[in-house]
Amino acid sequence: MADPLPLLQLRGIRKSFGATQALTGVDLDLHPGQIHAIVGENGAGKSTLMKVLAGIHTTDTGDMQLDGAPYAPRGPIEARRAGVVMVNQELAIAPHLTVAANIVLGAEPSRGTWLDARGTRSIASAALTQLGRADIPLDKPAGELGIAEQQLIEIARALATGCRALVLDEPTSSLTNTDTRNLFSLCRRLRDQGTAIIYISHFLEEVTALTQHCTVLRDGTTVHSAPTADLDAAAIA
Repeated sequence: MADPLPLLQLRGIRKSFGATQALTGVDLDLHPGQIHAIVGENGAGKSTLMKVLAGIHTTDTGDMQLDGAPYAPRGPIEARRAGVVMVNQELAIAPHLTVAANIVLGAEPSRGTWLDARGTRSIASAALTQLGRADIPLDKPAGELGIAEQQLIEIARALATGCRALVLDEPTSSLTNTDTRNLFSLCRRLRDQGTAIIYISHFLEEVTALTQHCTVLRDGTTVHSAPTADLDAAAIA
């Protein structure tokens, strides 16, 4: 059966910072219900590309489409509203706020000029239930959670705003082996629910174990893109 149409399609993406050319021609197709690895050495352009997708940087030239329509977010909020959300390696948790408040952070429900506490709890509970972690207390300060659970809160925040494309940047760098296995299970569950996931990792064994497609960047350019099953760690390297 033919692949569904891409959710995100990038062609010829270029981005420079002064004389430094960070992206010199990146092509990428991301499909719904797919975990897609982006790999490459330090300086290959992975972080810049993800920041372009997340609305942090704008492109110099090239074409981006989301669901077949032009996609050019002017900031992270606009990207999030379009359904494209990045969870950075450095987590953006407000440690003094509750779990529920962190999940709706930046998109708090309101009634007139007042925050809607009941709506906040409902949204947060639904997002954690979707992740299979309804056991996390909504009223607990997020700073009291471990790193793995704080990461879950960020992913729940993405889902609460209607995330369709989730970018995970080196998500296992601070996780234990058990937490990594739990994250993999979560990624597969989200994939099966139709979420598209971009997975950035230096650990090639994670790429071959988890992802369905792999795109290799080198010097800011796409040099190879293929189903992960057709590759092994040596071929990717």
